[in-house]
Amino acid sequence: MSYVANAHKSRSVIDADTTQVTVFTGFLGAGKTTIIIDLLKRVNPKYTIVLLKNEFGDAETDSALARESHIQVTEMTNGCLCCVLVGQMKRALEEMKAKYRPDRIIIETSGSAFPAPIAWQIREMESSGFHLDSILTVVDCINFCGYEDTSYTARMQAQYTDLILLNKWDHVTERQLDIVVDHINELNTDTPKIKVGLDGSVDPEMIFGLDTTLFALSDRPFAAAGGAGENRSHHAQEVDLVEIRRSQDAGSTKEGISSAEFTAFLMSLPAEDVYRVKGIVRLVGSVSGSDAPLANVKTDSSAHYIVNHAFGRYTLTCLTAKTQQAPDMLVCVTILGSGLRMHLPRLLEGFMASEVEATVRWAQRPE
Repeated sequence: MSYVANAHKSRSVIDADTTQVTVFTGFLGAGKTTIIIDLLKRVNPKYTIVLLKNEFGDAETDSALARESHIQVTEMTNGCLCCVLVGQMKRALEEMKAKYRPDRIIIETSGSAFPAPIAWQIREMESSGFHLDSILTVVDCINFCGYEDTSYTARMQAQYTDLILLNKWDHVTERQLDIVVDHINELNTDTPKIKVGLDGSVDPEMIFGLDTTLFALSDRPFAAAGGAGENRSHHAQEVDLVEIRRSQDAGSTKEGISSAEFTAFLMSLPAEDVYRVKGIVRLVGSVSGSDAPLANVKTDSSAHYIVNHAFGRYTLTCLTAKTQQAPDMLVCVTILGSGLRMHLPRLLEGFMASEVEATVRWAQRPE
């Protein structure tokens, strides 16, 4: 069965000085960063693209991964583009346009972002030389049916988009894929849906030049602060957040966490509760055991690694000297999920941290 449909292409006449903007949404762990990094490698080198990333927490993990791929990144952390950071997004876009004069800016939102306020902000900047080209949603075919029932955000992302990118479809059966698409169609029948390549690839011709008609300024409710009927506290309602920061004590001989113990810890985390673990850890010993290819793997005694764990699957990427962290940093991670309160002791143990080294924010779901 094919889910590919033809997306409409641009009908607008875009001035040469106008910067096109593509927005990527998708729930936590859907695979947005992997797709974007591959996408940027496929465009003509003379076509300048800059990536604006929004991270939940302040580990800046995905941006470190992007920089490892020699991609220019501007970072926004500790918030969501759809609410508290919308004003900052405007300044960031203006600064990026002035500094890099890009042909296109790609905005990668946090997994908890609604598309509406972001789109309206860009629409307001058309007189400043910005054009909203498309809103794309990445769907995790392994986990979508699990979190769709509990996440208003995931449903909104799938409902309001120009193109749905079906990711990780190769890890489910044809029947399971049909069920995922059926669930998506209940939210959004007409939007084209395409399978992402096995290597995370998407043809730029499929996603550039869509000239979205979504979220026109005339459709915006008066004085809308969080979108049409959206609740600005949706992050607190849906997701638990645990941040762990550890540095090496003065005089300590501890170089990091055993790589064997750490990979066993990652594999033991329950996928139904722990949605994402992302950050940077210092590991000791040879690294192995990831279910995906490791990048720049070292076998020396100690090194910083980017850990990117989503719903039971993980990758570890050894940082190069160019992007190395402070030498005394042992752990800098953000953990997102549901019901993390009962898993907190295990999380602290896995990262060899104490309670005072952890910051928590528990979800406040409506009764």
